[in-house]
Amino acid sequence: MAAVSKRFIVFFLWVFVSAAAAEESAMLINPQQEDEIINLAYTQMQGSFEALENKIEQCRILAKNNTLPPTLFKSLPLTEQEMRVILGHFKSLTQEKCEDMGLWAKLAMEFAQFKHIEKYYKGKNTIETAVNFETICCISSEGRFEEKWNYLKIAPEIREKLERIPELQQPFDFIKTAEIMGLF
Repeated sequence: MAAVSKRFIVFFLWVFVSAAAAEESAMLINPQQEDEIINLAYTQMQGSFEALENKIEQCRILAKNNTLPPTLFKSLPLTEQEMRVILGHFKSLTQEKCEDMGLWAKLAMEFAQFKHIEKYYKGKNTIETAVNFETICCISSEGRFEEKWNYLKIAPEIREKLERIPELQQPFDFIKTAEIMGLF
C-alpha cells in the first residue's frame, strides 16, 4: 500500500512539474519565435508531402510501363467480373506497396502535428495547406475496402493461387491491362 501511495505522489509531482515547466517555457517564447516554430512544423510537413508526391509519381511511371499478359488468368475458372475485381484489388495492393504506406502515415502525423502547433501558438488554424487530413488519411478508402470486400468473395483456393502470381505483385497499368484482357 505504501509503495502505491509513493508512486501516486511521485506521479502527481511529475505532472505538476511538467505542467509548470511547459507553462514557463511557453511564456518565454515571443511571437516571432512562435512563427519560427510554426514554420518549422510546416516545413517538415511540406518536405514529407513532396517526398510522397515524388514517390507517387515514380509508382505511376512504373505502373504505366507495365501491362499484364492477357493469358494471366487462363488457367483459373474466373468470370469477367471476377477478373475485374482481381485486377482492381491487386492494383490497389501494388500501389500501396509501391507508394509505401509509411510515407502516408508520416505525412498524416506531421500534418496533425503542424495543425496542433499552429493552433497552440495562434489559437486557431489559419495557414492553408495543399491537402487536408481526410485526404491524407482516407483518400479512396471506400473504394479500396469495397474492392477488398469483393475480392474476399472469390474462393479461397483461387485467391491463394492469385497471391502467388509474381506479375500481380508489381505495379501495373490497370486500364491497359483490362483492355488487353477484353474486360472493357
